[in-house]
Amino acid sequence: MINFRHSDIQLYYASFMRDMSNIQSFQLRDPNDVKIRAILNTDIYTKATRFLEASIKHIIYNCLIIKGLTDIELGDLSIRLKSFNNPEYSKIKQLVLGELSLDIDSGLRPPINAFSGRDKTNLDQIVLNRHRNVHASEDSTTWFSTNNKSLLDFNNEFEGLINILLFMDGITYDGTNFVFSSQTQTQ
Repeated sequence: MINFRHSDIQLYYASFMRDMSNIQSFQLRDPNDVKIRAILNTDIYTKATRFLEASIKHIIYNCLIIKGLTDIELGDLSIRLKSFNNPEYSKIKQLVLGELSLDIDSGLRPPINAFSGRDKTNLDQIVLNRHRNVHASEDSTTWFSTNNKSLLDFNNEFEGLINILLFMDGITYDGTNFVFSSQTQTQ
């Protein structure tokens, strides 16, 4: 079990893992269950993206509370965070750089090595698959079969999302030097 420093993220993660366990344990018993399985496979990508997006927003918001932003500044931050969605790696990087002046690519390099380029790709695959599944087309033949991924794909991709999120979860504020850095943890 992974332990996040932020207790709210830990609770959300535990809830997500229960949902994932339920989806993985779903048994096919009749022909309708095939469609249900497809919906559940789609649902897990949506839930994972929501978990990622909420966690990133939570981390940034709390970092800036610790930094000492005023209530007015936090209100402005909340407005900016509302526009953060479809949390692809490049968008996360841009948001963290803009709000915390921290380049999260530092997690790719020694001595940190918290995540890899493959992790970035896997995170983006989750967000892309979610995007493909939640935006409906006018063509009804695609309404139930837009998910081309399985739970096996998801399990492989989810590890990348977690590695990047653990790096983000390790962000701390140095009030002496007025900078943010990550003290990443390992799984």
